[in-house]
Amino acid sequence: MTRYSGGMSQRLMIARALMHAPDVLFLDEPTNNLDPQSRLFLWERIRALNAQGLTILLTTHDMSEADQLCGRIAIMDHGKILVHDTSAELKKLIPGGNALELRVGLPSPEAGAHVLESLRGLEGVSKVDELDDASGVDTYRLYAETAAALVGPATQAVLMAGGRVHDLHVKQPSLEDVFIYLTGRHLR
Repeated sequence: MTRYSGGMSQRLMIARALMHAPDVLFLDEPTNNLDPQSRLFLWERIRALNAQGLTILLTTHDMSEADQLCGRIAIMDHGKILVHDTSAELKKLIPGGNALELRVGLPSPEAGAHVLESLRGLEGVSKVDELDDASGVDTYRLYAETAAALVGPATQAVLMAGGRVHDLHVKQPSLEDVFIYLTGRHLR
């Protein structure tokens, strides 16, 4: 009996499923336990088949995979569909999900208080968290609908207090964030 790799087995599975030219292709965890090259190859084939008009119903626990491959996503919990929409619309379910995170160096604790007050006063900011950091770098997370628009004003607030921005990034909610938000963190 010939043994095939996981990637080869999955490619054979899809080829076998396509032999009868179905209108709908059902794929249950198609990339489970695949190496990265095989996973990317399979993603390319799935995209190509869908682009050719084939409807594909894909089940996966990999939220990144769902985000990359699916036009519409249903999140299920205990056998019930909780939500069904596009990835972009599902991510909007996270309240205050968009955030700007700044890691800054400040000359004094007084400067930190000034920065915090200035950041809280920025237009569009719904909340500012000051995060603990043992490295001596102050970290602030600003929540807003359009967090990317805060990059300039937030950087200016730090500079005006005599601080230095070490790095910053805009965080947008992921499908994993949506899943956890809807189903909770407890193990099942």
